Amino acid sequence: MSLAAAAPVAPSPAMRASQLAAFLVPGVALTLPSGYSFGAAVLALASLIFVRQWWGRSWDRRALGWALMLAVMAVMWTMSFDDWHMRSRSDQFIKYAFAITGLGFLQTCAPRVRPLGWGMLAGALGAGLVAVYQMGWTDAHRANGFTNAIQFSGIALVLALACCFGVLLLWRSLAAWQRALGLVCSLFGLLAVILSDTRGSWIVLPFVLLIGAVLLWRCGLRKPVGMGLLAAVIGIGGLVSFKGGEMAQRYHTAVHEVQSYEVQDRHAAETSVGQRLAHWHLAWHMGLDKPLTGWGLQGYIAEKARRVEAGEASASVLPYDHAHNELLDMFAKRGLVGVALLLAFYAVPLLIFWPTRKRMAQCPGAPMDRQILYLRMLGIMVPLCYMGFGLTQVFFAHNSGHLFYVYLLVLLLGALIGRERALLALNATR
Repeated sequence: MSLAAAAPVAPSPAMRASQLAAFLVPGVALTLPSGYSFGAAVLALASLIFVRQWWGRSWDRRALGWALMLAVMAVMWTMSFDDWHMRSRSDQFIKYAFAITGLGFLQTCAPRVRPLGWGMLAGALGAGLVAVYQMGWTDAHRANGFTNAIQFSGIALVLALACCFGVLLLWRSLAAWQRALGLVCSLFGLLAVILSDTRGSWIVLPFVLLIGAVLLWRCGLRKPVGMGLLAAVIGIGGLVSFKGGEMAQRYHTAVHEVQSYEVQDRHAAETSVGQRLAHWHLAWHMGLDKPLTGWGLQGYIAEKARRVEAGEASASVLPYDHAHNELLDMFAKRGLVGVALLLAFYAVPLLIFWPTRKRMAQCPGAPMDRQILYLRMLGIMVPLCYMGFGLTQVFFAHNSGHLFYVYLLVLLLGALIGRERALLALNATR
């Protein structure tokens, strides 16, 4: 064989665009203003420029299922549910439509795991640096990046967890400096969560870690689970020593605010927890009054104002256009129809990515391919985190919530399909 034939083939422009999108979606999500849009824009543009390479080709069944879910959600987000009229804004529909074309493109030009991994590292490190800058050199009382503190904290936690799982699962294939870098980036991501001074993300963390440990244990990776639990204990110990007093104070404050709300103190609904309880109470009863399709986006605001005027709800709920709970907000605005679609929006990626023993056993090669397991773990971590965030925040009320969720899952699925095909091709040549 000649030297020319043995030389590595340079990536095509389409592949370069795929790799760039895979890096940018997580890599600059919190580091730049509207950073979560950059990778999405690159992927959308690539799907149009290279449309001839993927248009008309057969789709993977999992990609087809996720594309169908995205199409349904694009229509739902565009509908106001005020007498079933469409909203004047169609931006969500366009973003979701481009995510579908991007998914079609990625099945032909699937990104490798490496740029995704580097993007997670860059994203977590960047979030931590932004948080440190805002707290040290600006007058911000808590880190919020270029969005609000709750969104910033949630996305930073996803990035930090992605770094942790990456180091844990790919430990054998990483050089010593890469392992060290992964741990440092994980810590910076968690530092961003800490400096955001929010509570919602900490509710999610133990739940996601427990699910991850159980799944890895069932896949036979008991040593990584043990290492991960040890790291978690050390990390929690460090967190308690660093912010223990403040965390205890916030916990006692939350308990006091709940108790104050329960005894109907007249100022109770003006506290952080009291406001949420007031929103939840109002949204639940509004949903019960119109359970099938809800009040609609404008109807929700108008009915909320009417109930406040009538003394049926606290005036503290008026400045907000959502209920501080994803499911209750959907129930009040779009009824059970919206709730069912939102649950499906969480469930479909869980069903696609869940790493069952059968699925992992079907992967060619031995031992188990850690990159495929890594992609699957991230694919279930994202919706699990969003479900947890949705308990105290409406993540999909914000552009960052939509773009990060949709486009990251699109890229993870594209990378998973590409990795499986590469393993099958490699296995066929042996």
